[in-house]
Amino acid sequence: MSKTIIYYHRAYRKITSSGRVFTLEFLAITLPLVLLILLLYPLITERICLLAKDILSSYYPSGAIKLIKQAYLLGDITIIDSPETFPSFLTSFINLIVSLGLIIILPRVRKNKNIAIYLLYLAVINLVSSLFFILFSTHFPYPAVRFSDLYIKTEISMWLFIPVILGMAFLPLPSSIFPKLGLIIFTLIYSVIFGALRYIIFLFIIYKFSVIYMALLYFAFGPFIDFVYIVGIYCFYNTKLAHNLKGKESVWKWSY
Repeated sequence: MSKTIIYYHRAYRKITSSGRVFTLEFLAITLPLVLLILLLYPLITERICLLAKDILSSYYPSGAIKLIKQAYLLGDITIIDSPETFPSFLTSFINLIVSLGLIIILPRVRKNKNIAIYLLYLAVINLVSSLFFILFSTHFPYPAVRFSDLYIKTEISMWLFIPVILGMAFLPLPSSIFPKLGLIIFTLIYSVIFGALRYIIFLFIIYKFSVIYMALLYFAFGPFIDFVYIVGIYCFYNTKLAHNLKGKESVWKWSY
């Protein structure tokens, strides 16, 4: 069946723009946002921890949740020191059996392979955690306060990373600078709100269920998920922009 229109592959399109203009726009957007984050992250982490303490206090013994301040980068960050629960041998063994079962079954799944691969990734992480608590349960070196410390520092790094990576991704695109700036700010706000909610859920799971899920929470639902929504926001904007500019030869250039 013949086609009336044959579209060139998008790999052969390129965007031409001035390197000097890109550099000036990049510095004008990125530097103020990075400096603002460096100025505000002590206050942001304090507010996040106060919110977490208010929400979690009803699930913990009285006085069990404490706020700790420590130096990081140019100021002090606030983290939560809270109790944690260690898994019993039975809990570790059940997690081991379930993880092994998933590792055996998931490679044989024919449909939705992307979901199966991600679940396999989670199963491997949980298998390692289960084996550790079965064999070396008394040597676990990461209490909840160390998890809090790692999580908060990772979130700060992500907030500093977002303006840089999205500035490099958005600015070469042929559109006004204001929607690009708006999307970068929106991504930062989303990251702070989502990071706070995720932090509360993580601490709740570590206390109510056990630290056996600590590695699973961090490696599967930590920074990895941040990259998912960052890439998703970029792809959404780029798709809309490409649709609006299709056919405009003055914007989209061919690479040959």
